[in-house]
Amino acid sequence: KPFSEVEMSYIKQGEEALQKSLSILGDQDGWKTETVVDNGDKVLSKVLPDVGKVFRLEVVVEQPLDAVYSELVDNMEQMGDWNPSVKEVKILQKIGKDTVITHEKAAATPGNIVGPRDFVSVRCAKRRGSTCVLAGMATTYGAMPEQQGFVRAENGPTCMILRPVAGDPSQTKLIWLLSIDLKGWLPKTIINQVLSQTQVDFANHLRERLAR
Repeated sequence: KPFSEVEMSYIKQGEEALQKSLSILGDQDGWKTETVVDNGDKVLSKVLPDVGKVFRLEVVVEQPLDAVYSELVDNMEQMGDWNPSVKEVKILQKIGKDTVITHEKAAATPGNIVGPRDFVSVRCAKRRGSTCVLAGMATTYGAMPEQQGFVRAENGPTCMILRPVAGDPSQTKLIWLLSIDLKGWLPKTIINQVLSQTQVDFANHLRERLAR
């Protein structure tokens, strides 16, 4: 059946997040290195006038693309089982084959530097040839108003790009653009430290999960 106006607006938001993310990643200028790990994982950052500071993780995962895609998209609701920075991911609504609305509860950071946060996001997943793009941004959803005990933070535009490593399809290159407004009173230095560390940790937890 045809999509309702509301559904169409969510689909459009997901596609906007995708286009905006790709244009941010496509501009190679002005990225600064935040962290480089011994295994080659790295986090870069950049400040954008309309978005603020964004982070970019670049890693290679020793698993084929389909396995990585399946874990991040098909098994999205299980992310809380293996990623300690996520308490819970719930799909609130599926729209068509590409778009979902999710509610995500973030786990409190060590020492409770950043208290409980939650996010309502529209996400879309697109496959173009051998490249997959998973994009998302904050949205509002009537059935999920702000929750007691949580600060409603906003993310986006964010995206993950997955593609096979050239010449070795048993490995996947993953690039993750993270842009997040945690809300509340938090010093920038702490936010920056928490976010770049979250990205590095994510890559390691994803590897452990896929190795099982």
